[in-house]
Amino acid sequence: MTVESSKTLAGIGSILMLFPFLNIVGIILIFLGMRDLSEHYKDPNIIHNVIIGGIFGVIGTILSFFGIFFSLTLIGIVIGIPLFIVAFIFELLMASRIRKALNALADRSGEHLFRTAGTLLWYGAILTIIVIGVFLIVIAYIILAVGFFSLKIAPSTPAYNYTPPPPYTSTANTETKPFCPYCGASVQPATSFCAHCGKQI
Repeated sequence: MTVESSKTLAGIGSILMLFPFLNIVGIILIFLGMRDLSEHYKDPNIIHNVIIGGIFGVIGTILSFFGIFFSLTLIGIVIGIPLFIVAFIFELLMASRIRKALNALADRSGEHLFRTAGTLLWYGAILTIIVIGVFLIVIAYIILAVGFFSLKIAPSTPAYNYTPPPPYTSTANTETKPFCPYCGASVQPATSFCAHCGKQI
């Protein structure tokens, strides 16, 4: 799968996070996209924070379901309320890790919408006890989708095989065989007399 298709999948996953029954598919698509982008930018912290954040999110969701289950009875409220509090803490931990992953992706890619989305997710998680938190999370996923779709992936440059030039040989220092200035016959460099005409060189 190419990086272009990965960011497209992550963008589609961000949109699916807005729909209650499709958000599990959205989580998977975002995970796949972030994994490939983490490999592309050679930053393992991106996918590392996404994985840990996902684990925190799963634990928080399970605790929330148990909290709802126990809260159906009057006696169960005593157990349900602490479960909701612990689930809220895990949701904050999840949002914190996702924010770190998005900040790292923003730094590597230069797309600052990821940082904005991470900040909105974080404050949305904090404010989920009131209605404004839900709206912040919805806006965060919309911005996240726009960030993925507008992300510019720089083309990878092909490896350039450098071939060094041939060694330089200077012809200025090479010795040429001398000739006799009188008859033009070739003579040895250390010879004082021409062997052909007998004159002193």
